[in-house]
Amino acid sequence: MTLNTSRQREFLLLLPILITTLTCLSAGALQLDLKDTCSGSSLYYCTLTNLTSSFEEPLVWNTKSTTEQLNELLIYNSVMGRLPSAIFEIAPKLHTLIMHNCALNNIMPMDFEKASQLHKLVLQRNRLFIIPERVFAGLFALEELYLSHNTIHMIHRYAFVRLQRLKYLDLQENGIRTLPEGVFEDLINVEHIDLSYNELEVINANTFLKNLKLNTLLLSGNNFSVFEPNSLMNLNHLHILDLSNTYLEELQLQSVDLLLVQGSKLKRCTIDSVIKLNAANNALKNITIHDKLAVRELELHGNLFETLDDLVGMLNLQKLDISKNQLTSLKTSHSPLYLPLPNLISLNLASNRLQNLTSDNFVFLLKLKSLDLAFNHLIRLDSSSFQPLINLEKFYIEGNRLFEFNYAEFKDSHTFLREVGIFENDWEFRYLKHMLNYFRNHGIHLPMRFTPADSLSSTSSASFRDTTDASVFKSPSTSNVHRDIDEVDILNDMNRARQSSAHFDTHVECSHQASLTGVSGIHPYWTTRDVLALITLIVVLVILILQFFRILQEEQCLPSWCRCCLDLSSRETEPLHPRHRPLVEDTTNV
Repeated sequence: MTLNTSRQREFLLLLPILITTLTCLSAGALQLDLKDTCSGSSLYYCTLTNLTSSFEEPLVWNTKSTTEQLNELLIYNSVMGRLPSAIFEIAPKLHTLIMHNCALNNIMPMDFEKASQLHKLVLQRNRLFIIPERVFAGLFALEELYLSHNTIHMIHRYAFVRLQRLKYLDLQENGIRTLPEGVFEDLINVEHIDLSYNELEVINANTFLKNLKLNTLLLSGNNFSVFEPNSLMNLNHLHILDLSNTYLEELQLQSVDLLLVQGSKLKRCTIDSVIKLNAANNALKNITIHDKLAVRELELHGNLFETLDDLVGMLNLQKLDISKNQLTSLKTSHSPLYLPLPNLISLNLASNRLQNLTSDNFVFLLKLKSLDLAFNHLIRLDSSSFQPLINLEKFYIEGNRLFEFNYAEFKDSHTFLREVGIFENDWEFRYLKHMLNYFRNHGIHLPMRFTPADSLSSTSSASFRDTTDASVFKSPSTSNVHRDIDEVDILNDMNRARQSSAHFDTHVECSHQASLTGVSGIHPYWTTRDVLALITLIVVLVILILQFFRILQEEQCLPSWCRCCLDLSSRETEPLHPRHRPLVEDTTNV
């Protein structure tokens, strides 16, 4: 009897605790069964969203219901205080786990103790702040790790231990300021590391010492001002290196296939060997590449180059964009007559200071297919200068001061021609009309390119943060936007604008006079006729201003100080008014 009474008392004492536990589980915790939740999905793929859990109210999984066939699990747009480690018991063959935008703020080594089969882990757009020690040590088979778009500020020295199979590591868009020495030592098979858009200021020589298989290294958008020359000396298989949008002023590198360094403050660049180089929008006046025969593509848009001397010897160069620089001629000190680039296919010389071109400049460019001379200082252009370009397909001369061009002869000598840019020149209306009709009848495409005003200058004042994709070597023509136009609409607009002043019958005479007028020394675009017109306008303006002041004086509308000045000047030059004489005489008598 006494024993039963004691058991009843114990049960009564435990009853409130049991009731409280059951209440909390029923009210706060959610028991999730993957078989029921993912019944509409594939047996190998499951997507969950709008889940809510925390340390106080964890997400409860039904561990009795296993899904051995589940291969990939995606959880997104949820609020989860910690990683659901029980999922690795329910799905023992899980290959990929993606937690995107789940407000995850902490990960621990115990979360991955049973995740030995996981190959891909994506924890993007969460709130991770620290990558602790040995946190991924249980992921023996992991090959891809994505930790981008978090708030990571600190990475432990041994954060990536035992990840020997890892090939892809993404840490972009965090707040990483320093990398502990040897942090990547265990990643002996890593091929891709993305550290772009963090707050790194320096890369030590030993940072990537053991990553001998690394072929893609993305470091753009960091705070580098100095890059040690020997930082990447051991990376013999480096294919892509992105140092764009940094504060680098000087760069010395060994061998790399594709180098992206656009949008920085680069003034000096020395490279042993490179195949493709994008150094647009810097402050480069020259560049040194020792192995010139290896170069295939150069993007030097928006720099301060005045000559092409550094390009001599690049016999295998196929694509060159040196637009928006300060070139005045295509001559080099080694070859004053011609440009020695026999394998060149695309040449962009837009937005420079070119004034004269001759056939000697293009005599060795037999493979050239695209030539851009837009927005230079060209006033005359002889079609025979381009006769060596027998394979030319695209030709752009808009934005100059051309008033005539033998387009028929040019078309006849270039049978592969299919696109010509001719607008924004000084064509007379009738001349332009005939040219448009001619090209249209011969199936030539006539694009119109809208170029921002700042791109017409020859300085490197482009936006500092350039956003060139690291995987794509962008074309120079991206600064100009092409679109198709209706030639009839253009002619109608020009006709309405010039009806009051255009005299079409005098076109030949005007062109002849313009050719005889020559160029003034004031500006490369200004002819003597322009200077005389400006002087006439100034004289007329001065006369109008004087007349305006005279009217104000007569109406007595001038300010007091201005009237005093005019009165003094008039008294010195004009006799005294008769009605003032008595006053003067009276004053003298007194």
